[in-house]
Amino acid sequence: MRYGPLILALFLISPGSAFADKPSTNAGTPPGLAKKGGVPPGLAKKGGLPPGLAKKFGTAPPARAYIALDPAHDDRAWFLIDGRWILKQKFDSSVRVEVRNAMTFEPVPPPVPLPSLNIAFRVVLFE
Repeated sequence: MRYGPLILALFLISPGSAFADKPSTNAGTPPGLAKKGGVPPGLAKKGGLPPGLAKKFGTAPPARAYIALDPAHDDRAWFLIDGRWILKQKFDSSVRVEVRNAMTFEPVPPPVPLPSLNIAFRVVLFE
């Protein structure tokens, strides 16, 4: 009971510290240049396939990497691997940023026919 008056006295002396604004944490935005709208650091100078998308091709990404993007979804994409379109999905936030950035690239005609789905694919090429 001896601490009750002490706590009350401290609160009365400095009431603003109890109601101070806490710094906001934006948990929905990935760290680094992604929140600033820039390109990933490794691509700023040299261009090419973003690192998150490169991992989706496996151990060795091709020299000419074709990716078919669904404009309605940034959490999935179709990758041209060994002459076949392979669907990869459930991307984390950093790869989703790379997909959104790739949507701004100029579309190219696909070298292999796209999957016959009712989707207006946007095919991009990374060299």
